[in-house]
Amino acid sequence: MPPAWTPSRLNTHYHSALGIAELVLRGASYELDDGTAVRVDGLMLEMWRVFEDFLCVALAEALRPAGYTVRLQDRRHHLDHARRVRLRPDLVLDTPDGRPLTVVDAKYKTGETPQEDLYQVLAYCTAMGLNRAYLVYASKSESHTHVITGAEHLQIVETALDLTSPPEELRAQITGLARRVVADTAHFRA
Repeated sequence: MPPAWTPSRLNTHYHSALGIAELVLRGASYELDDGTAVRVDGLMLEMWRVFEDFLCVALAEALRPAGYTVRLQDRRHHLDHARRVRLRPDLVLDTPDGRPLTVVDAKYKTGETPQEDLYQVLAYCTAMGLNRAYLVYASKSESHTHVITGAEHLQIVETALDLTSPPEELRAQITGLARRVVADTAHFRA
């Protein structure tokens, strides 16, 4: 049972947040009915967004000690010179002077890699002049590196997190990914 709270003028600004928190703690949610009543029986989340936010924030925290700048949902980049087609990679690792070194794109998918995911990351690499990028999936599949035909200097690393792992193991997977990104970035900068 969630802790009780009483609406008052002192917590007016928090009524919505407290109401939602109470629903979550009870395992319930709002559902619109015929306009006369609210039925509460579930909570719906966009899991792709939860995974993307979790991975990017956790990976950014793991990369920060290496001294790089990390940008989430970076909107500075465009596919074309006219700047009509905006790119928005999930995570961009920059040099201290703001030049992109690599991108990471999170995908809440399992199974075979959709070609459009590879094309999306290839577009990021092409527009930013990158040699390596990472696609991180929410599955148990093994890591694979795609060497791009006609641009052998360009590699897309496809890897995954095992979301069934306990939190400490999941954190270790993210730390391992951060170490790999830093090591690969140092190798490709040399």
